[in-house]
Amino acid sequence: MPSPELKTLFALDSPNKVTSGIFWLKAHAKVSELSKLAHDKKLAFFHLEGQKIEKKEQFLNHAAVAMQFPADAGKNWDAFYDCLTDLEWIEDDKNDAGYAIYFDHTDAFADHHESQLETVVELFQDAVDYWKSEGKTMVVLLSGNHSPSGMKKIQ
Repeated sequence: MPSPELKTLFALDSPNKVTSGIFWLKAHAKVSELSKLAHDKKLAFFHLEGQKIEKKEQFLNHAAVAMQFPADAGKNWDAFYDCLTDLEWIEDDKNDAGYAIYFDHTDAFADHHESQLETVVELFQDAVDYWKSEGKTMVVLLSGNHSPSGMKKIQ
């Protein structure tokens, strides 16, 4: 069962509202629950499993697979952002409200390249802002043992 904070974030009492933003989960969430919450709100859901991600290249490769980036997408931060703010290959009637991304187990990445995790957070925030300006929702959830500074924390 989702925590009260996740219920609020996904506005389970409101048929169409979801809070856009980037949030740190204090505890790992069940991927199946998050997927259901997202799909119930017509959000495409992507899970980035971070247990073995220690380097930028690993993150970019994993994101490309998990988010079904086009085969010709570049392998750098600019290309990652471009893909985050395009996602036209994902759109269909089942997820026309926006996108939900869950990047869990961020510890290995943070332990090896904390500044790279901070870059990921900044790029996710910029993508959230972009989709807000386009009238779509993007909610990004991260979890691990140590949150980057400045992130809103939820249970």
